[in-house]
Amino acid sequence: MNDRVTLSEAIEILAGYGPAIWLGVLAAAVTFIVEIILCAKGVLFAGGEQKIKRAKKKGNVTLGTLKDFHYKDREPEGKTANRLYTGIYEYTVDGVTRTKRITLSGTKPPYTLYFYYTSTPEHVFSQYDTGKNPLKILLYIIPVLAAYIVMTALGFRP
Repeated sequence: MNDRVTLSEAIEILAGYGPAIWLGVLAAAVTFIVEIILCAKGVLFAGGEQKIKRAKKKGNVTLGTLKDFHYKDREPEGKTANRLYTGIYEYTVDGVTRTKRITLSGTKPPYTLYFYYTSTPEHVFSQYDTGKNPLKILLYIIPVLAAYIVMTALGFRP
């Protein structure tokens, strides 16, 4: 038996979905595009960049030097692009030398790295730490919710 669908049959099947589905998909796409624009303009999830700006303005910047680094191969074995690197940096603020551990995926840690702090030099961060925000998952959940709300408002019942 031939289970293949021709292109014209596929278009007919897709056209058979009601307008509620199509408007829901359109709402999800528009929502996602708006989120991307807001992220690019620094409105959403720009907290890390703002922290770096505030630290630079206060002069709370120090240069760290790589003292040691290790890597761990992740699955599949032997792929260098799939390594998890951990670099141990040493930095000095007000005559006190401290260390900071940075974890990078797929790239070796740079030899020198700028560290920033907002209030105390014991809690430094780098540009590699600023992009880690668990709330970024909302960028994917909100368009799905928008599509669901539009579809159910237009009468679609899953």
